[in-house]
Amino acid sequence: MVYQAASNGDVNALTSVIREDPSILECCDSEGCTPLMHAVSGRQVDTVKLLLKMGANINMQDAYGRTSLCLATYLGWLEGCVSLLRNGAKHNIPDKNGRLPLHAATAEPDVRLKEKGLGNSRTVPS
Repeated sequence: MVYQAASNGDVNALTSVIREDPSILECCDSEGCTPLMHAVSGRQVDTVKLLLKMGANINMQDAYGRTSLCLATYLGWLEGCVSLLRNGAKHNIPDKNGRLPLHAATAEPDVRLKEKGLGNSRTVPS
């Protein structure tokens, strides 16, 4: 239920469940995905912001070594990438195949992903 609520952007259900048991923020499904990763996969920016505000680990990796930022770049989801980077997502954590979010961003035809700082550790998205 938590993962589906995150994917669908059901902020009220998530808030209620997490307030009752904050450890849910770090719970993983069978592929190691957290509620934050499900919110990213569902492109739910308000849910992503809520989960981060409630203490979700922004740099946690799934069973494949992907972070939420990796997932957002693989999706080509600019708004999600910007939100994650603004909240401290590290762009230099490789997945289990050695790929960085930058690799996904450079494969994405939307050059705005590259312009938002995935390749430059000194760049802070505006």
